[in-house]
Amino acid sequence: MRKPRCAMRWWLLILAAASLGAQPVITDLQPRGVQKGRPFTLTLTGRNLGEGAKIRSNMPATFTLLAPEHAGPMAEGRYATFLVEPAGDLAVGAYPIRVETPDGISNIQLLAVGTFPEYLEDESRPGALPNSNDTIETAQPLPPAPLTLNGALEGPERDVFRIQAKSGEKQVFEVEARRLGSAIDPVLEILDASGKTLARSEDAPLLGLDARLAVTFPRDGYYYVVVHDSRYSTQMANFYRLKVGSYPYPQEIFPLGGRRGEVLEASLGVQKITVDLRKVDSNARQVFVNLSDSAVLPLPFAVGDDPEITAPVADSIVLPVTINGRLSKPGQVDRYKVRVSPGDPLAFRIQARELGTSKVMAVITVLDEKGKMLARSGDEPLADDVYNVNQSRTAGDPMLRVKAPEGSSNVVVTVEDLALRGGANYAYRLNVQSVAQDFRVILNTAYVNVPAGGSAMLPVTVQRQGYDGEVQLRVSNAPPGLRVEGGYVVAGAVVKETAQNRNSRGTLVLTAEPGVSLAPADLIVEGVGKLPDGSSLIRRAEAPAMLVNVAGATEQGSVDRQRPLTAPWLGLDLPVARTKPRAATLEVTMLERKRMEEGDQMKFRWKWNPIDATLPLPKNVNAEMVGAADIRVIDMRTDSSDRTTGTFLVTTTKLTRPARYDFYITGKLTADGQQEEIVSRPIAVEVDEVKANVAETGSGR
Repeated sequence: MRKPRCAMRWWLLILAAASLGAQPVITDLQPRGVQKGRPFTLTLTGRNLGEGAKIRSNMPATFTLLAPEHAGPMAEGRYATFLVEPAGDLAVGAYPIRVETPDGISNIQLLAVGTFPEYLEDESRPGALPNSNDTIETAQPLPPAPLTLNGALEGPERDVFRIQAKSGEKQVFEVEARRLGSAIDPVLEILDASGKTLARSEDAPLLGLDARLAVTFPRDGYYYVVVHDSRYSTQMANFYRLKVGSYPYPQEIFPLGGRRGEVLEASLGVQKITVDLRKVDSNARQVFVNLSDSAVLPLPFAVGDDPEITAPVADSIVLPVTINGRLSKPGQVDRYKVRVSPGDPLAFRIQARELGTSKVMAVITVLDEKGKMLARSGDEPLADDVYNVNQSRTAGDPMLRVKAPEGSSNVVVTVEDLALRGGANYAYRLNVQSVAQDFRVILNTAYVNVPAGGSAMLPVTVQRQGYDGEVQLRVSNAPPGLRVEGGYVVAGAVVKETAQNRNSRGTLVLTAEPGVSLAPADLIVEGVGKLPDGSSLIRRAEAPAMLVNVAGATEQGSVDRQRPLTAPWLGLDLPVARTKPRAATLEVTMLERKRMEEGDQMKFRWKWNPIDATLPLPKNVNAEMVGAADIRVIDMRTDSSDRTTGTFLVTTTKLTRPARYDFYITGKLTADGQQEEIVSRPIAVEVDEVKANVAETGSGR
């Protein structure tokens, strides 16, 4: 079994995204993929994977925990091995693997299921020398195709493999990396015996940032397959799967999606397929499609709710609508006339690049009937005014909000590629609605473990799309024993403003009541806003299935920023579980408020409640008034006669928006060698232009 080469760095990554403490963490899977049709053993590497570990997965299989293969104190809790017995013939795809233990639930790793025999890169075997297959002279020979080889890139290196081929022989080479949660951006090259490049692939059509090549060899002899990261970067999630064989694969996908409740035909280039969306869940945003009996990973297929039409469209279009189009030629600009009423609030949204199946970096422009530009999106600088030269890895699909001009019955919207490219793989979906106020709710964590008798925080971003009112976050299916508090998002409070969205912050605090059993569950988080007519605007939160950091080059500063991998296609809500009690609880109480010339001065007391009276306690805490601007936390003092408690001041100014705020504190302590972050229950604080008062007296625990 291969031991992880980046385990420590993986732990640091996952700890940054999850609560601190003795909770399970998966840093590696071995194997990373399996050939379907047979049982297999699966070894998880990480920490706190001890006795009683169970696997949670949508893979139709039974998972039986086996006796530990590793002995000794250094191996304790680091490995868990399971016998996996599929219930039937598994479909080719990526399956999430999560661990559940008495200490909570873990992060997700993705396990690939394929059709070819599986092999391991020699350099990745235990005890192998690093950089042992980085040149033609030291290339690792591969067995005859078909095959899938599991490898890893350790920093700025390349892996080289030798194959033998005959003249006229055709083979397909493919790298699965980003689609499986790896942070590498793979480049795939085929070299002849002299080292000359015969073919190269980076960001292959339909594969997002992954690579694929179809090669016909010109003569008998040896050839070399080279895999490296496009930037030769050092990544924590550094694995890949190299697939070699003679197999068909989709050449295109059109349309990119369809309407929920309908049946439609889609083209994959080499084959047309029927897509049945009649039984798709009302919350699903994607399904997956593939060739029959395919060896490749399936493709995402978007699901919408508005009526759909396919370009070209000659007549004026009635809203709401989703237009399925394609920029078939370089330089092509698609134009659509949209029927409107004067003053209509209009929202234009593109789906393309972020689906992973289109190469369009879309630019949308809205014009009035006389050709005057009303708005444009897709070619603006990033929010911090540093234009990102690596935009294909950072920028999202564009969105526009405009108001139909007075005296107009139509507007025109155009769609083009930022670089004026075009072809079979430049499809898009353009959704147009008349929506005055809207918002999205985005969870900023992939899962939550709540300590028994304690609290955990859930940070949330509200993307405002025309709605500037207050938003109350809630959990619509909170199980008995789980207290949900906080979640108030201040009206109009902006963390980050872009041409597409205005973002506000909110925090829910989840508390597991003492003595109450709390089974692992998937929470549905919602945001509720009030419209001027008194009706409610309710939006279900979108949750990342995973958070995998992608390191960018630091030499160029922000020019090479990379977004984390989140696997939204898994369509998960928020997994939550109860973990063991923390070494202490923490509470906050407001003691007094003074009206000052420039604002308010509020005095708070913190109180530690340690289980062990001898536990070392920190001398300060962190205070958060969620969404408040221009506040200061000062004069933090531990009581001289009682080390478990202390006080601090919070000051506001005239720039602090009059509103109600959620207020809570956090502190970090170390118990039994483990660092724990302790969260208090929130209290509510009111700030207005005249005075500030506490809406909830007492304490937050």
